[in-house]
Amino acid sequence: MDVEALVKAITVEVLKQIGGGDEASRVLIIGDRSCPKCQAAEKRLGKGNTFLYPDEDPGPNEPVRRIVPYLSIRHMADMAAGRAEGPLMELAFRALLAGQTVEVVEFEYKRHADTAPEGLMRLFEGQEAALAGYGLVAMDVTKRDTVRIRKPLVTDADVAEAGQRGAKELRLPADAQVTPLAVESAKELGITLSRG
Repeated sequence: MDVEALVKAITVEVLKQIGGGDEASRVLIIGDRSCPKCQAAEKRLGKGNTFLYPDEDPGPNEPVRRIVPYLSIRHMADMAAGRAEGPLMELAFRALLAGQTVEVVEFEYKRHADTAPEGLMRLFEGQEAALAGYGLVAMDVTKRDTVRIRKPLVTDADVAEAGQRGAKELRLPADAQVTPLAVESAKELGITLSRG
């Protein structure tokens, strides 16, 4: 075997082992194969992936991306309290306990962001933050023109984060305090700050 062929064979093997080879990346969708939200998640993630479902679960220590297509208000509250109801949420918890990150495509409570009372939204945002501490994080797949912030103090970091998400408008609570640096950052990024 010549040196060039040997180098090529070693390179291919190393790339396979680190996950960058010819194989498509593997994605475990924690949901029912027939669920429309799971099918929508497959479309959103694209064709360059191999999709697995719970019946094909490779185990908590395998290098796969784990996705929950939709997290209901009930499941979010249960998981934030450390409870897993049903086999799908148990699967998500097993992955979290093994130190794996689990991504959520859509949180149900965010559908009601424009109509829900401030206190209720803060409760749900707190639960989402608790879940993020466990390793269950939001998968940001959409860009929004308007981002709503529900914090009493808005900083330049909040404005920069909204800019990264593609926002053109930042909606703030009527009583929110805005730092001068946040106002300056908003002007630089072309983001309109509006209250109410």
